[in-house]
Amino acid sequence: MQAHRNINKMLNGLKVHFTQNKLLLLAVIISLLLHGFLLAKLSLLLPALDEKQQILEMRLVKLQPVQKSAPTPIKQKALTPEPTPPAAQDKTVATQRAPEPETVNPVVETAVNQKNIPAITQSITETPSTEITESTVTAEQNDLAKEIKVPAYKYVETEFEVRRGSDASAAGVARIVFTLAENNTYTLASVTKAKGLVSLFFSNLEQKSEGMVIDGGLMPNYFSYQYGDNKNKMQSASFAWSDSVIVMRSAKGEKTETLPVGTQDFLSFMYQFMFSPPLENTQITMSNGKWLRTYIYSFTGEEVITTKIGDLNTIHLLKQGDEEDKTELWLAIDYQNLPVKIRKTEKNGSVIEQTATKISTTPP
Repeated sequence: MQAHRNINKMLNGLKVHFTQNKLLLLAVIISLLLHGFLLAKLSLLLPALDEKQQILEMRLVKLQPVQKSAPTPIKQKALTPEPTPPAAQDKTVATQRAPEPETVNPVVETAVNQKNIPAITQSITETPSTEITESTVTAEQNDLAKEIKVPAYKYVETEFEVRRGSDASAAGVARIVFTLAENNTYTLASVTKAKGLVSLFFSNLEQKSEGMVIDGGLMPNYFSYQYGDNKNKMQSASFAWSDSVIVMRSAKGEKTETLPVGTQDFLSFMYQFMFSPPLENTQITMSNGKWLRTYIYSFTGEEVITTKIGDLNTIHLLKQGDEEDKTELWLAIDYQNLPVKIRKTEKNGSVIEQTATKISTTPP
C-alpha cells in the first residue's frame, strides 16, 4: 500500500515537472530525432589498425644557433677577362671597358682628363658561400685603379697671359712648350714677350731646359736663361750627373758646386710635378745658372681657379725660402699637374702673374 502511494507521488511529481518544462523537453526530443536522422545517413569508417604494435618516440632537443660564415674578399682577375658564356651572363657584374689608347698621341687637345682612368672589367660568378657586395667590388677596383698610370704627354704647348700687379690689361704673353721624345729625352722652351707700351721698356725673356725623363721625373742636363740681346744677361747651368757636379756660368764668371740628387732648374721644376706629384712638403734644390739653392714648396690646398679656358681644379703650392721673394704655383689636376698659373712676388713687393689661356697637346 505504501509502495503504491510512493509511485503515485513520483508520477505526480513528473507530471508537474513535465508541465513546467514542457517546452524544454519538447526541444530535447526534437534534437534527439534530428541527431538520429543525421547519424543514420552517415557512414563512419575508422582506419584499420596494424596488428603489430607501433611505437612513436619523441624527444625535446635544444636547437643551436646557425653560424654564418664571414664574407670572403673578392680578388680581381686580369684587366681583360676571358669571354663569358651566354648562360652565365645573367650572373656577372659587367663594367664598361675603355677604348684602346692611341699609339702616337694618346691625349687630345685641351681635353685630357686624368680622372678618366680605364674601367676595370671583371666577371664574378655567384657562389652560395661567398657574399658579393657593390662596396667590395668598388674598393677592389679603386685599389687597381691607383696602379694604372696615365700616359705622359708627348707634347704640351701652354700659352699664358702676363700681368703686372693689379693692371687691368695684360703686360705680355708667355709660351712654354714641352716635348718628350721616344728615347725619353725632353725639351722645355719658354719665351715671354712684352706687348703694347710695355714692350718699349722690356725685352723678351727666353729660357730652355734639356734632359732625360727617369722614374723619379725630370733630370735636366742643361739650362739657359737669356734676357734680350745683352750677353751680360745670359746665364746657364750644365749638370754633370756622373761626376755629381754642376757648372754655372754667368757674367760674373764660372763656378762649380756639388750636384745634389734631384736638382732641377728654374724651368724644369715646374714640370717635374707632372711625373712626381707634390707631397705636403716638397724640398727641391734648383739652379738659375748663377747659383744653387734649396727651397721647400708647401701644399696650401686645392683651389678652383677661373681662366679663359674655363674653371680648373688645381693644387696650390707655395715656395718657402730665406729670400723675401716668393713663388706660387697652381697645378691643374685634370692635366697631369701641368702648371697653369704662376705668381712671382719680388723683393720690392711687385707681382708678376701668368695665367693659362690655351693648352694644346697636339704637335704642330
